[in-house]
Amino acid sequence: MDEAFRVNGQVITYCERNALADRNRIRILLGDAYNNRGVFWQELGQRDSALLSLKKAADALRGVTTPRTSLPSIYVNLADCYMQEGDYSWCGYYYRQALLQADSLGIGDRDYFAIYSGLAKLYTELGNYPEADDYFRKAEQLRKSCTAYERYFFANTRGNYYYNTKEYDHALEWFRRADRITDAFPQPLYKAIVHGNLGETFILLKQPDSARFYLDDARRLFGKAYDQPAFRYYMDGLYASLALLENDLPLAERLLSGVYEHEQVNPLYTYYNNRRMAELYQKKGDYRKAYDFDRIADQIEDSLRNERVRNSQAEIDFRYRQDTTLLRKDMQLISAREEVGHWKMLSSVFILMLISLLLAILSLYLYRRRAHEKRYWARMMTVNRLRMALVRSRVSPHFIFNVLNAVLPSFRQYGELDQPIRLLVKVLRSNLSFSERLAVPLSEEIGIVKDYLRLRLWSDPDRIRIVWDLPEPLPPRWLVPSMFVQIPVENAVKHAFDPDDREATIHVRAWEEGACLRIRITDNGDGLWPDREPLSALPQTDERGTGSGLSIIRQTVDLLNLRNENKMSFTVEDRGRLDPDSHGTVVSIVVPLDYMFEL
Repeated sequence: MDEAFRVNGQVITYCERNALADRNRIRILLGDAYNNRGVFWQELGQRDSALLSLKKAADALRGVTTPRTSLPSIYVNLADCYMQEGDYSWCGYYYRQALLQADSLGIGDRDYFAIYSGLAKLYTELGNYPEADDYFRKAEQLRKSCTAYERYFFANTRGNYYYNTKEYDHALEWFRRADRITDAFPQPLYKAIVHGNLGETFILLKQPDSARFYLDDARRLFGKAYDQPAFRYYMDGLYASLALLENDLPLAERLLSGVYEHEQVNPLYTYYNNRRMAELYQKKGDYRKAYDFDRIADQIEDSLRNERVRNSQAEIDFRYRQDTTLLRKDMQLISAREEVGHWKMLSSVFILMLISLLLAILSLYLYRRRAHEKRYWARMMTVNRLRMALVRSRVSPHFIFNVLNAVLPSFRQYGELDQPIRLLVKVLRSNLSFSERLAVPLSEEIGIVKDYLRLRLWSDPDRIRIVWDLPEPLPPRWLVPSMFVQIPVENAVKHAFDPDDREATIHVRAWEEGACLRIRITDNGDGLWPDREPLSALPQTDERGTGSGLSIIRQTVDLLNLRNENKMSFTVEDRGRLDPDSHGTVVSIVVPLDYMFEL
């Protein structure tokens, strides 16, 4: 490799010194030299250097008048580099550039095979299996004209395709084809990769003896490479799956508990290992740990799915901007210019551009319409989830337990239980009713808050002083989202004050200012401490208590604001930060009077 690199440098130096000589021949030679250098860097795993060299190769060949050049091969190498980087949009772009050049130059089947195989692998990685299968079938028709390595690449990639579509018998067939091809390879790494794939497939087919045979052989073939973190993590995960299949739980736990530098590990393998840990603890009967690992795996899966969606959208964008069919027609129109005359060519180009523009406008319209529909249904699902979460948070056993705790002391002091029980029923009924409505008049919201406070402070009505700074009567046009006053007041009662605080005060004020309804809920409690922030201030992911209510409020504000030019705001602040001489929490709500409570 070192000697090849040195000779390659001599070729590049020669081309640069003789740039003004036979220009086409020198540029073709320079393009080939930089292409070879890019391949060298790829072999060494230096992808940034490989990309730089390959782009220099493409620049050298642009504008060369010779009919046949290595430009398609350079574009394929660029696409391979970007695929290894995980940048699927640029990968697709360069494969399509290669396809465009192949169409215009009329190259042989071998280059088409490399392009079709690469596009098949790309769409397999993106999860677009119909598109991948189409390119696999195109490439399969050209396999006889290819090198052994290209046939190996195709067979192994085809096996991975069937692995991903869960057609394991077909995957096994193609991996075995790849294995037979690697018999003639001097490098054992390719056979090691195929045997690892075979071992994993036999695990999924629940054939542990075959799986162990191929995994052990893959481990042997990897040699020193097996000790690299990425290989070791991958193989330990497969051996752990085999141990789980054979119910050898101690071995599976030891393999899955190894310490690795996860930045060097493919996130997909991390996802699989968390699934394996969940299966391990489920078999051990430790369902709490199984649930924790399942949740981590779900988070990684969501991240991978989001990344795949982003890559798919970027690749689609590149594809629409560089559609090979339209480009091929454009090339045909340029070649026909000599036959039909100058003005006819201009009119044809104009018509083509008009059709392209109309198609682009139609595609953009359909795309935006579909995106709008997806956003609409996503919002509807979110709203339904928020409503159900709010219902659960209002009527959960935790809430009822808190309410009954407030009422029970009165049972020991008073014989009459009718009034607190009736008040409890009224509060629960109001909470259920409000959870089905996006907005309610402020007067109704204040009514349910007062009922809640009477119930909550029944046994000790003087423990917290409630100050109502409201106009009488409250205007019926003052609308607020349901629970937007109750949740902050409830959290202040529950979390803001120490039990011995006899000066505890909650101040609720509402007024109209600048075409907006303004509501301020202030308490003189502990406030937002740096080392302990109360539930009244922090959004919680746990939907079992009122702490999740503030998170739901913020999400509701975000959803409603999408349909309104004048935005509603909801803020929680520490009074100590606003005024050093005071303490407590301030919740501010601003609702424009013309606000539309619609989705």
